Amino acid sequence: MKHIPVYLICEDNYSPYMATMIASVCSHTQAWIDFHVFGKGILPGNREKIERMRKDFPRFSIDYHTWDLSRLYKIPYLSLPRMTPSTYVRMVFPELYPETEKALIMDVDIIALGDIEELWEQPLDGCPFAAALDEESEPRVAYQAFKKNLEVDTDCNYANCGVLLLDCRKWRAGGYSEKCLEVERKYREKLECADQDVINKVFQGHFKVLDRRYNSLLGDGTDIVIRHFCWLRKPWLSRYDAVGERIRHFEDWWRFTGMTPFFPELKQRFDALAARGDNTTPVRTRETYEKMEKITRYRSLMKINKSNHD
Repeated sequence: MKHIPVYLICEDNYSPYMATMIASVCSHTQAWIDFHVFGKGILPGNREKIERMRKDFPRFSIDYHTWDLSRLYKIPYLSLPRMTPSTYVRMVFPELYPETEKALIMDVDIIALGDIEELWEQPLDGCPFAAALDEESEPRVAYQAFKKNLEVDTDCNYANCGVLLLDCRKWRAGGYSEKCLEVERKYREKLECADQDVINKVFQGHFKVLDRRYNSLLGDGTDIVIRHFCWLRKPWLSRYDAVGERIRHFEDWWRFTGMTPFFPELKQRFDALAARGDNTTPVRTRETYEKMEKITRYRSLMKINKSNHD
């Protein structure tokens, strides 16, 4: 039986959503999945609930890792919400595990809609890592901020780092962990997308581009393997995204959540929000208005470009 190691970055408050992710991955593969969790610490009660899932999904194991990255790499405990110590894991992972040759590192606000083994077997073509492009980098909302803040003069592909397939040997050989830390130290106060900006600054497009179905941010493609809910509004909070459209694969997320011990509490929380009308209508708050406007323009451009190519 093939074993696939999957490394997750998760704090305790995201434990229920990690459980949904685990259920979705295990529902679509015959491989054995070895999950490894990085974070401040998943509480014993939540660990026990996840362990109970092995009765329905017997082909996975899960281990929890705590690294004092602030001590190992002189990383401060920042007040910036985007840069918690655990977000540094992607940048230094190959150094933390020097015997590891290949790794799949993922966020937990995702579900699998296909076999993760297909992603695991993707060739890296000699690159240190493979990732899908950030689908919101046109008309370059995140990308333009990245270029300006991190002083990138030339155009390049911009990776979404929520799903990373790493060749750890090449990463170590290139000294990329230290290069990432150097960039982080220099641009610490200007990082809009945390470690994602750092990694993109270091590589500036020199990575293997994965098909977007391996990290679908919009959920509008076909044969999606990984659906990534990286928007402001998550399916456990709302039926609608930041521009008032129904979240694609909302029902799928809840179907997999129903396979976990966390379902009752998440359903109760969602129903409480619905009773107040907080998640049944499109969001129109001052905090999200500017981003909504940019995203609306982006989707309009995408429709125009598509019609021009049809």
